[in-house]
Amino acid sequence: MQPRPTAAELLAVVAELLDRDVVPALDGPVQHHARVAASLVTIVERQLRLAPAAEAAELAGTQQLLAAGDDSGEAAAVVDLDEARARLATALRAGMADDPAMAASVWDVLMRVARDDLSIAKPGHDSWDGE
Repeated sequence: MQPRPTAAELLAVVAELLDRDVVPALDGPVQHHARVAASLVTIVERQLRLAPAAEAAELAGTQQLLAAGDDSGEAAAVVDLDEARARLATALRAGMADDPAMAASVWDVLMRVARDDLSIAKPGHDSWDGE
């Protein structure tokens, strides 16, 4: 367990300081650079705070998809997110989503992954449902 303040909390304070005190005190290109820095710090803060749950959900969803398309039982053994992503990409290229029911399941998982990514990179854009 990390003692307080956490890295995410520290980054939130730095972003607030930049937005509240530094950006208004500057002008021109330097002000823009400070605004970009504040935005990047905020993205990193959200990454630290939200990515573990998002990655766990992605792994679980990907494992379910792989298990649904695999009768050998090998999909259950996938515990690494990078490996799960690679196997899913291979399965999709091989036609996994050709079945409409499976395509709907794939869509649901991929939309959740996209929403979770957007909640980190661009909050407010993560509510799109694809329609």
